[in-house]
Amino acid sequence: MANKAFNKFLNTASERHRTDRELQNIVYNLNEEIKKIKGRTQAGLIKAVNLIHQETEKGSVRVPVDLGNLKHSWFWVTARGRIGGSTAKFVGKKAGRLAAGHASLKTEMLGEAKSLAIQYKGPFVIAGYSANYALWVHEMMESKGYKWFEIAIKSKQAEILKIIQDNAKIK
Repeated sequence: MANKAFNKFLNTASERHRTDRELQNIVYNLNEEIKKIKGRTQAGLIKAVNLIHQETEKGSVRVPVDLGNLKHSWFWVTARGRIGGSTAKFVGKKAGRLAAGHASLKTEMLGEAKSLAIQYKGPFVIAGYSANYALWVHEMMESKGYKWFEIAIKSKQAEILKIIQDNAKIK
């Protein structure tokens, strides 16, 4: 969960690595604070990512659900090769394409996490949604869940940092 990589959480199959500028700034600032935490651990980063996910599912502004495919496209990967997230049980006419995109994006982000862990000399977690329309829905003002991910990160920033700090190992 640091700089460039976490900003890619809303990857799409057709428009890789596009993000909303406001969200990108929020995540960048959060990552700058995370980088200051000495001894941060993979466990702490995973717990922080799970807090964000929980907020997107149960918070005041939630991930929009039509068929549930967007919700089920949530994932996280670590530099050490751990993979987690939602069930990825896609339904409908595009289920096969969504499943393929989900698997492909997780593999890509796994490699990215490993590379960034070396670059930043520490644990690394990348999280987000693999559905190829995630960014579009996130930015759709008419949506019930308008900017759900951004709101989850903003509203839980202090808790995110506390979780990471509480799970840090003193060297």
